[in-house]
Amino acid sequence: MLLTTVLATTIGQANFNLVLPVNISQVSAIQMGEIYNQQHGTCKLTTMGRIGDACAESVSTLGKISLQGSKGSPVQINVKSATNGYVQFTPILSNGSQTLSITLNDDTAVYVGGELKVLSTNKTGHMDIDYVVEINYQ
Repeated sequence: MLLTTVLATTIGQANFNLVLPVNISQVSAIQMGEIYNQQHGTCKLTTMGRIGDACAESVSTLGKISLQGSKGSPVQINVKSATNGYVQFTPILSNGSQTLSITLNDDTAVYVGGELKVLSTNKTGHMDIDYVVEINYQ
Protein backbone atom coordinates (compact mmCIF):
# COMPACT_ATOMS: atom_id res chain seq x y z
CA MET A 1 0.00 0.00 0.00
CA LEU A 2 1.37 3.37 -1.03
CA LEU A 3 0.59 6.52 1.05
CA THR A 4 0.71 9.90 -0.63
CA THR A 5 0.90 13.13 1.34
CA VAL A 6 0.22 16.46 -0.29
CA LEU A 7 1.47 19.57 1.43
CA ALA A 8 0.22 23.03 0.53
CA THR A 9 1.58 26.29 1.91
CA THR A 10 1.00 29.97 1.45
CA ILE A 11 2.52 33.13 2.87
CA GLY A 12 0.31 35.57 4.72
CA GLN A 13 0.92 39.25 5.32
CA ALA A 14 0.30 41.58 8.21
CA ASN A 15 -0.15 45.27 7.40
CA PHE A 16 0.49 48.06 9.89
CA ASN A 17 1.54 51.67 10.21
CA LEU A 18 4.20 52.63 12.73
CA VAL A 19 3.19 55.88 14.42
CA LEU A 20 4.55 58.03 17.19
CA PRO A 21 2.71 57.92 20.51
CA VAL A 22 0.35 60.87 20.86
CA ASN A 23 1.59 63.43 23.36
CA ILE A 24 -1.20 65.46 24.92
CA SER A 25 -0.93 68.40 27.29
CA GLN A 26 -3.27 71.04 28.64
CA VAL A 27 -2.03 74.50 27.63
CA SER A 28 -4.81 76.35 29.44
CA ALA A 29 -7.80 75.30 31.54
CA ILE A 30 -11.39 76.12 30.62
CA GLN A 31 -12.52 79.27 32.42
CA MET A 32 -16.30 79.02 32.75
CA GLY A 33 -16.49 82.38 34.56
CA GLU A 34 -19.02 83.26 37.25
CA ILE A 35 -21.92 80.81 37.55
CA TYR A 36 -25.13 81.58 39.45
CA ASN A 37 -25.61 79.01 42.21
CA GLN A 38 -29.18 78.03 41.34
CA GLN A 39 -30.46 74.46 41.31
CA HIS A 40 -30.66 73.03 37.76
CA GLY A 41 -29.14 76.21 36.32
CA THR A 42 -26.94 75.71 33.26
CA CYS A 43 -24.17 77.63 31.58
CA LYS A 44 -22.69 76.57 28.25
CA LEU A 45 -19.39 77.87 26.80
CA THR A 46 -18.61 77.15 23.14
CA THR A 47 -16.70 78.77 20.29
CA MET A 48 -19.84 80.91 19.80
CA GLY A 49 -19.73 82.33 23.35
CA ARG A 50 -21.62 81.66 26.56
CA ILE A 51 -25.33 81.00 27.02
CA GLY A 52 -27.57 79.78 29.83
CA ASP A 53 -29.66 80.87 32.79
CA ALA A 54 -26.77 80.31 35.22
CA CYS A 55 -24.19 82.38 33.28
CA ALA A 56 -23.36 85.53 35.23
CA GLU A 57 -21.76 88.39 33.30
CA SER A 58 -18.02 87.65 33.59
CA VAL A 59 -14.88 86.70 31.69
CA SER A 60 -14.73 83.19 30.25
CA THR A 61 -12.30 81.43 27.90
CA LEU A 62 -12.10 78.11 26.12
CA GLY A 63 -9.50 75.64 27.30
CA LYS A 64 -6.63 74.69 24.99
CA ILE A 65 -5.08 71.25 24.56
CA SER A 66 -1.94 70.57 22.54
CA LEU A 67 -1.45 67.31 20.60
CA GLN A 68 1.73 65.98 19.03
CA GLY A 69 2.11 62.74 17.15
CA SER A 70 2.64 61.44 13.63
CA LYS A 71 2.02 64.42 11.33
CA GLY A 72 -0.75 63.77 8.81
CA SER A 73 -2.29 60.96 10.86
CA PRO A 74 -6.02 61.01 11.63
CA VAL A 75 -7.01 60.85 15.30
CA GLN A 76 -10.26 60.79 17.21
CA ILE A 77 -10.64 62.90 20.34
CA ASN A 78 -13.20 61.99 23.00
CA VAL A 79 -13.98 64.01 26.11
CA LYS A 80 -15.88 62.54 29.05
CA SER A 81 -18.43 64.20 31.33
CA ALA A 82 -17.73 64.52 35.06
CA THR A 83 -19.66 65.26 38.23
CA ASN A 84 -18.64 66.06 41.78
CA GLY A 85 -22.01 66.07 43.56
CA TYR A 86 -22.43 69.85 43.23
CA VAL A 87 -22.16 70.27 39.47
CA GLN A 88 -22.23 68.16 36.32
CA PHE A 89 -19.72 69.18 33.66
CA THR A 90 -19.90 68.10 30.02
CA PRO A 91 -16.86 69.13 27.96
CA ILE A 92 -17.63 70.31 24.42
CA LEU A 93 -15.16 70.25 21.51
CA SER A 94 -15.04 72.84 18.71
CA ASN A 95 -17.58 70.92 16.60
CA GLY A 96 -20.17 71.12 19.41
CA SER A 97 -19.93 67.48 20.49
CA GLN A 98 -17.83 65.23 22.73
CA THR A 99 -16.11 63.51 19.80
CA LEU A 100 -13.94 65.12 17.12
CA SER A 101 -11.90 63.61 14.28
CA ILE A 102 -8.90 65.62 13.04
CA THR A 103 -5.57 65.19 11.27
CA LEU A 104 -2.44 65.89 13.32
CA ASN A 105 -0.02 68.68 12.42
CA ASP A 106 3.37 69.33 14.05
CA ASP A 107 1.60 70.90 17.04
CA THR A 108 -2.17 70.61 16.89
CA ALA A 109 -4.29 72.89 19.09
CA VAL A 110 -7.73 71.71 20.22
CA TYR A 111 -10.10 74.10 21.99
CA VAL A 112 -12.55 72.84 24.60
CA GLY A 113 -15.60 74.51 26.12
CA GLY A 114 -18.29 72.93 28.21
CA GLU A 115 -21.71 72.90 29.77
CA LEU A 116 -22.07 73.20 33.53
CA LYS A 117 -25.25 72.20 35.34
CA VAL A 118 -25.73 73.07 39.02
CA LEU A 119 -26.92 69.96 40.90
CA SER A 120 -26.78 71.24 44.48
CA THR A 121 -26.69 74.74 45.96
CA ASN A 122 -24.93 73.55 49.15
CA LYS A 123 -21.55 74.99 48.17
CA THR A 124 -20.30 78.34 46.92
CA GLY A 125 -16.88 79.67 45.97
CA HIS A 126 -14.14 78.54 43.62
CA MET A 127 -14.47 75.02 42.19
CA ASP A 128 -12.45 72.83 39.85
CA ILE A 129 -13.64 69.67 38.13
CA ASP A 130 -11.47 67.19 36.23
CA TYR A 131 -12.56 65.63 32.96
CA VAL A 132 -10.94 62.95 30.77
CA VAL A 133 -9.59 63.51 27.25
CA GLU A 134 -8.90 60.41 25.12
CA ILE A 135 -6.95 60.45 21.85
CA ASN A 136 -6.85 57.44 19.49
CA TYR A 137 -5.32 56.99 16.06
CA GLN A 138 -7.97 56.05 13.50
